[in-house]
Amino acid sequence: MFRHSLIAAALMFPVVGAAPAVQAQDAGETAASREIVVTGRSLKDTADALADCLARKCPPDEDVAATLAHAENLFMGGDYDVARTTLLRSISRNRKHGQAHPVPVSDLFRANSRVAQHMGEAKDFQLSVLDMRDTLKKGVGEDDPRTLVAQIEVGDSRAKLGHPEEAKRIYGDVEKRAIALGQPRVAMFARLRGAILKNTQAEELNQPQEKKEARAALEDIIKNPLPGGTEFSLAARVVLARTDRKAGRQDTTADIVREFAAAGGVTRPVLLFSEPIKRIDMTSNAGDGQPAGNTTSRLTSLETSDQWADIGFWVNPDGRVSDVEVLRGKGTRQWLKPVFEHLNGRIYAPLKKEGNDGVPGFYMVERYTLTARFVNDTTGSRIRRREAEPRIERLDITPENYAPPAEVATAGR
Repeated sequence: MFRHSLIAAALMFPVVGAAPAVQAQDAGETAASREIVVTGRSLKDTADALADCLARKCPPDEDVAATLAHAENLFMGGDYDVARTTLLRSISRNRKHGQAHPVPVSDLFRANSRVAQHMGEAKDFQLSVLDMRDTLKKGVGEDDPRTLVAQIEVGDSRAKLGHPEEAKRIYGDVEKRAIALGQPRVAMFARLRGAILKNTQAEELNQPQEKKEARAALEDIIKNPLPGGTEFSLAARVVLARTDRKAGRQDTTADIVREFAAAGGVTRPVLLFSEPIKRIDMTSNAGDGQPAGNTTSRLTSLETSDQWADIGFWVNPDGRVSDVEVLRGKGTRQWLKPVFEHLNGRIYAPLKKEGNDGVPGFYMVERYTLTARFVNDTTGSRIRRREAEPRIERLDITPENYAPPAEVATAGR
């Protein structure tokens, strides 16, 4: 099964890509020979388990667990509509149990928000994140760190939906509250999110003064971390290194890589640098079934879009990415070109070496979905349509229990 892709909370260790992935089991295998085998429950198994649970009127936490397992299976199979319906029906059954089972019920809302993102359901995404936060607030209390982290997720959702100033206000409020409550790690997390957002805005809008202010905020996180928050300093360094690379400076990224290598490397993927996925120019796709831009036909062209892909790749011992490939998917693939460019340009921390044998690499799998958000004002009518500008949504679905089959012959890598 996968690493709870739909319910992973906001990272308390915020270096992008720091979520654990499983290392290959034999350093002698070539990329070509290393076949990945995932042991998981079939769609029929999870469907039967959920049906059996409901038939015996199982407790709410068991209902939620069975729902999440089946919804994730449906999502992984590309059946987004049924996955969302499964989650919404469970929310209808279990919303009232949020006080007694706040964490499972909040997980339902979080999972629904993730699926809604990939379907372009912006309003449902927004409301589900709020419901997730409110469920925790009522169930474990507004001062609980889980609630405060959920509020940071609310800020993330506001930024993603185009309301950066509101997001920055939320991050600032959480930081102040966390400091008052003696939760320095949460405070540092909120401070980092605010600094990253400010830096991103300044770069996108090319605002020199704001760039200076954002850099100063990130440098302050590096130099003056709160107790227990030193890993957030690393995240701030990574952001600054990315900014430097855009300005033609390679030294700060090289310094971080050297420090990881000098420390012996890492035992799980830590992403140090990546460029954003380039915006898709849909007008260039007109010859492949897509209408030209800025037409009524174009505004509705993604109405029935059902395009997704699972992309696998190796993170090698030197931190570079190789063997990027589409494992499975649905729909055309020309929109994946900027995704491949993005993945091939990533830099991870060097991997740990143990004697003559080192970590041979990590195999990772990520889901990418081509979508566009639903809006109500694209054609001057009340008919719901998708935005003219498509977007690519991403989710880490690296399996937690894959391994190469024993019979695969090994060769020198």
